[in-house]
Amino acid sequence: MIGAQKIPAFCTQCRSRCGCIAVVEDGRLRGIEPLPDHPTGQALCPKGRAAPELVYHPERVTTPLRRTQPKGAADPGWTPISWDEALAEIITRLSGIRAEHGAEQVAFSVTTPSGSHISDSISWVERFIRAYGSPNTIYGTEICNWHKDYASRFTYGHDIGTPDFANTDCVVLWGNNPAATWLARQVEIQKALKNGARMIVIDPRPTALAKRASQWLRVRPGTDQAVALGLANLLISSGRFDRAFAGTWTNASLLVRSDTGHFLRQSDLRADGRSDVLLCHAGEGGGLLAFDATSERSATPGLRWSGTVETLSGPVLCHTALELFAREAAEFPPERVAEVSGIEPGDLEKAADIIAGAKSVAYYAWNGVGQSVTATQTDRAISILYALTGSYGRKGGNVPGGAAPFVDISGHDLLSAAQRDKALGLAERPLGPGLQGWVTARDVYKAVLTKAPYPVRMLMSFGTNLLVSQPDTETARQALSALEFHVHADFFVNATARYADIILPVATSW
Repeated sequence: MIGAQKIPAFCTQCRSRCGCIAVVEDGRLRGIEPLPDHPTGQALCPKGRAAPELVYHPERVTTPLRRTQPKGAADPGWTPISWDEALAEIITRLSGIRAEHGAEQVAFSVTTPSGSHISDSISWVERFIRAYGSPNTIYGTEICNWHKDYASRFTYGHDIGTPDFANTDCVVLWGNNPAATWLARQVEIQKALKNGARMIVIDPRPTALAKRASQWLRVRPGTDQAVALGLANLLISSGRFDRAFAGTWTNASLLVRSDTGHFLRQSDLRADGRSDVLLCHAGEGGGLLAFDATSERSATPGLRWSGTVETLSGPVLCHTALELFAREAAEFPPERVAEVSGIEPGDLEKAADIIAGAKSVAYYAWNGVGQSVTATQTDRAISILYALTGSYGRKGGNVPGGAAPFVDISGHDLLSAAQRDKALGLAERPLGPGLQGWVTARDVYKAVLTKAPYPVRMLMSFGTNLLVSQPDTETARQALSALEFHVHADFFVNATARYADIILPVATSW
């Protein structure tokens, strides 16, 4: 190609951000090519290679548009308007609603940064929303990433971490197919396999990675929790788990009262006891041991123990946390897991053997787990299973805090506590995404149509298509039709944008 410039760049069309070379001729993007010396530039996916088609597509929105026909009409009657005119009207609406009714009565919707061009601008969009003062952003985290990024914190105190696939002895892909969704991760997995790592894939589909796996568990969709409990049962019942890790870094040895379900505390035993000192047991023939941040225990606590402890309120039967979990997991022997999930007992046992025999295990779970009605509890089961391997935080395992540090400009500090508390659905789900201001589409639809707990009057969307990405399409149509004002920013006029009052064009990352 004579006269073409080859400019080092990176593709922001998904979270992978693969390094590439942009081929530009006469000011036009002609294509993108791999950039082999970039850490993630060895190959490009079809989505990346199609960049010029997106940039120059004839149906791209290139100027602001205003609706001139009623919502629901076959033809919205789009009329081009100037940027000044569009922004002036949007600002008037935003300012007026906030002044008269409160910023919470404007909802926003934002597309996923995991698979779209918004990857490099998501923080600025979030900053704008929080600076405006709205606690109501339809984001989709509850059907995509809540389990791995937030539900895992209920178990680890941290998110899933960064899998050190390149240095692991065992790759576990749980409802995740990086060959199609995260090319940089795929490259790391290829390195691991070349170095002799074994791989377990838990997926209903025979993906390319499933076909290469040492063990493919063809799970029935939505039954992953039973599989996690079944694998944990095989590890615990055979004693093939990292006992040192469980005793040092987890609450496995802590005693749980059978009468209240709470951890046994020193204050339960004597009037001058401390409530911040938890108790474990040294095992048969031993006594109680203090477990707090400063204690040096004189004996190794037992991981599986049950017995009666004399408390201020009388004798109480207690069990270690691991004993309670082991009993729950024992309800899922391979035969029952097979009935629930469709996975043959022998295949489950082979997967457990691979995990038990690996010096390190690195895993990732994504949409296959996240898009189920039990995603939170399933992720907790997977997290406990992973804790049994002892690989969390180790080389070749999942490492928390592995990303490079950066200044977060997404503006969490800009939204007051009073506004955060107004998030739709937060009262019903106090541990849910509403804590971050990420609300469900159905709660927004309800507020638009029933005006409870307060009306939502306006919606401003950044690249979403609620009618196809969220459930209950008919209710969505009713809510979109009933909005006082709706702004949609996107590349194209999609199904949801057809209900907008103003459409704003958006530039691609190119």
